[in-house]
Amino acid sequence: MTVQSDRDRVVLEMLLEHPYLHDGLTAEGAFNYLLGRTHIDRRKDSWRRSPRALAFWMKKKGFSVIRNSQMNRYFWEQKE
Repeated sequence: MTVQSDRDRVVLEMLLEHPYLHDGLTAEGAFNYLLGRTHIDRRKDSWRRSPRALAFWMKKKGFSVIRNSQMNRYFWEQKE
């Protein structure tokens, strides 16, 4: 595994610990949650640019998205 994929796994694990994951995450909420958890970390992760960049990253990592008129919600499909 590369350093980037190891880092992606760590970030994904943080997102999966989000207390409101079952309700669906907004990109804005997930972005603020991750910034709060990694505020000391100064890495240049691709998701750190904006909530929109995080939304793209989440879709790439396997989150499903439900689009509605106000905000998109991102869900993690639990595999059995």
